[in-house]
Amino acid sequence: MSKLSIGLPIYNGERFLRLKINSILNQTYTDFELMISDNCSNDQTQKICEEFSKKDDRIKYYRHEKNFGAIKNFEYVLEKSNSEFFMWTAIDDILLPEFIEKNIQILEKNSQYVASISKINSYQPDDEIIQISKNDLEYSEFIKKIRNYVRPRSIFSIEGDFQSKTRMYLKKSSCQVIYSIFKSDVIKKSMIDESFLGHDWAIFLNVLKYGNLAVIDEVLMYEYERGISGKGLISSTRQFNKGIGVFFPWYSLTKWCVKNLGFQFYIKNIDYFSQLNFEGFVSLTVDFIHSLLHQKES
Repeated sequence: MSKLSIGLPIYNGERFLRLKINSILNQTYTDFELMISDNCSNDQTQKICEEFSKKDDRIKYYRHEKNFGAIKNFEYVLEKSNSEFFMWTAIDDILLPEFIEKNIQILEKNSQYVASISKINSYQPDDEIIQISKNDLEYSEFIKKIRNYVRPRSIFSIEGDFQSKTRMYLKKSSCQVIYSIFKSDVIKKSMIDESFLGHDWAIFLNVLKYGNLAVIDEVLMYEYERGISGKGLISSTRQFNKGIGVFFPWYSLTKWCVKNLGFQFYIKNIDYFSQLNFEGFVSLTVDFIHSLLHQKES
């Protein structure tokens, strides 16, 4: 049995797939299994995955005949894992060679840490930069400013009692910490059954009940600048939310926190939830106006 299980949920990922798999196979730490869960892709994903799995028996490729959604695909790889440590990794993120080794070392040496990740920088392919219009760039920067006012995207260690840890996470931490390496028993106990925008935030709030997050002060991961969040809030909201959550993107996350972490927790962080829900409504409105203007231009 491998020490680490790496879950790679994927749908139509041919553009990034070779680079992604190679960044995993080139790790200095080798005692892992890579589980690729293909959510019924209709591009060259299957062909590329089968090509790699024939070359390296650490790669396990699972193809689903029906697309059962992004969250279920993430859950699938965790359920299939049977290792001491587990990590999800996004198809368009790049891991530098020492990412796994250095994070595993921290988790093995420090029992108070249940998750570990490194600093993260963003990247964008040169050919893509050329294709992006000035209006789209300006719009992206405007949306970033709105979101960063409420939830700055930064990676740092989170330690202390549960109340102070959750406050730190909500106010200052990047949601990218879901791509940490976790102690498997902790991440499995922290999963939730509900599906909504911010589902990963809720999972990590549960993780913090069991211990601390360590962050290596070194960039060992690069995230794609225009990943799923770059598609706009309308797209994300429609994909993950239902009912009133379609119009107020962070309503479902707020409701989950009240129900599972308590009304007192909500009151102590009411400034954050008020800002978050206001930001969500504003971002959704701006996104809608931008999409209408984009349609007129095309």
